[in-house]
Amino acid sequence: MRRGATNAAQTGAPTSADVARLAGVSPATISLVLNGRASKVRISDETRDKVIAAAAQLGYTPNHAARSLRQRRTNIITFVLPTLDNPYFSDVVRAAQTAAQQHGYAVSVIPAKTKPGEFHALSFLQGAAFDGIIVAGRENCTAPELRQLAARGVAVVALQEQSPDPSIQSVSVDLEAGGYMATRHLIDLGHRRIAHVTERLHEPGTRRDRLDGYRRALEEAGLAFDPSLVLTAENTMAGGSKAIEQLLGPGMQRPTAAFMYNDQMAVGALHALRLHGLSVPDDFAIVGFDGVAIGQFTAPALTTIDHPREELGRLAIEALIGALEKRPSDVREHLLPVKLIVRESCGGGKTLLPRRQPRTRTR
Repeated sequence: MRRGATNAAQTGAPTSADVARLAGVSPATISLVLNGRASKVRISDETRDKVIAAAAQLGYTPNHAARSLRQRRTNIITFVLPTLDNPYFSDVVRAAQTAAQQHGYAVSVIPAKTKPGEFHALSFLQGAAFDGIIVAGRENCTAPELRQLAARGVAVVALQEQSPDPSIQSVSVDLEAGGYMATRHLIDLGHRRIAHVTERLHEPGTRRDRLDGYRRALEEAGLAFDPSLVLTAENTMAGGSKAIEQLLGPGMQRPTAAFMYNDQMAVGALHALRLHGLSVPDDFAIVGFDGVAIGQFTAPALTTIDHPREELGRLAIEALIGALEKRPSDVREHLLPVKLIVRESCGGGKTLLPRRQPRTRTR
């Protein structure tokens, strides 16, 4: 056992000095990380993770943060993201920061992609200096630590997911409608064997997702659902590329089009198709999801399901501040509309489907 852990055990409640010894960093670094200022002073992700892991191992809670939760406002909102690599989150967080500033709040961003038993960031957040928390990522939104925070009266909002806790509001876009639009568009272009590459399969009975829209479009067109055409892949460009490799592999009856989970994976798909010498859209059509800027500059330009990312970030902040200020609300989910942006990767005409007005779902 390292020295820091031994001292903590001997002296009772762990201190920041114990965390510093266990993490092998200075007390000043501990203070910066545990106060959400690591990114502002360019502390590496590796160091930040070491500090959070050490704090979680020792069960350390900053005294000043605990007092702030009980006695006063910090005017800090923490945004927990599954990754900082996806450009999608840049638009959402930027809008959230602008909206928060207008209400007198600052936003602190923490990347945390959960694995069983390794959710150090939210474990730490139970004692962190913040007023409320916005969480993105399915595993993050269903983590038991999130329920614990809500049970302690901490304001929580889930982004693009529904929490199993009915007291936690969510702000999302109409994923099912987007999946339907993308698949229907490919069907209307004459495709009959359409793959869907997803990040993960959702559990039966949970919220409706892209896959539900994909299946609905197939059913309406009288096309049989083929489970072999639904692939799960890592939510990265490399993951999208590997999925296409699998679809084009030996023994597969090749599809003629694919609806990708998001634009990031779609970019990887375009790369793989190019390596195989396939022309997009002549040999294979691709549709993405999210409408991020990179899709305008791929070759060919990416057809995508777009949605108001800035409005998503703004609504998440407004829902959280409403919870902080104890404003009563019977809305459990804010659901934003989507639209189809047709570019070159699908081979269709340049038509747009109009946005619909935002909807809400009550508790």
